[in-house]
Amino acid sequence: MYGLRGKLENALVGDYPTGIIYESSEPPGFPSTGRLYLGTYSCVIVSPATMNTVSKIVNGVADSLVSTLAMHALKTRTPLYILPVDAYEVKSTVPLVIDRERCRPCNLCYAANACPTGALREHPYYKVAVNVIKCNRCYACLAACPHGAVKFNVEIVVKPAPFYLEIVKKLQSITGVTVLSRPEQVKELLGVTA
Repeated sequence: MYGLRGKLENALVGDYPTGIIYESSEPPGFPSTGRLYLGTYSCVIVSPATMNTVSKIVNGVADSLVSTLAMHALKTRTPLYILPVDAYEVKSTVPLVIDRERCRPCNLCYAANACPTGALREHPYYKVAVNVIKCNRCYACLAACPHGAVKFNVEIVVKPAPFYLEIVKKLQSITGVTVLSRPEQVKELLGVTA
């Protein structure tokens, strides 16, 4: 939804076992995680790790590709680095937002009618519904909206929930897990300079 898939795919071109593994294309049991037992990887980086994923790892639940990978990393003593989201106050961006106050004067949503992908569509209650995953950032909606109600890359401040901070403390206590506190640390681990 942030339009980064192409950059990620280009960054992971190379000899086996590079590439992106999607949970939807994995058979049951996530066999790609077995590469850890072969010593294929020197570490596992989970970034970003959602509250859901962190909670699963803390409680030993392995029911998704990411949580299963983390569990196998711990079993094989492969260093596991995790960057939990929402564990620190951070500035972030919301990829696409509709300012409902500016949207009020219209009876018809011009932005939705201009959207070629269906990312914006008219809605009987909200006037316009947003499906960020369908947005290809063509910005046709920006030009079509007469009131400037469509906004891209809206900056927000995300503050951690107190109970989640307790879960992150538990994560920090797991042997073999290094909890990262900023995205730059992921780049450092990967040796990325730019």
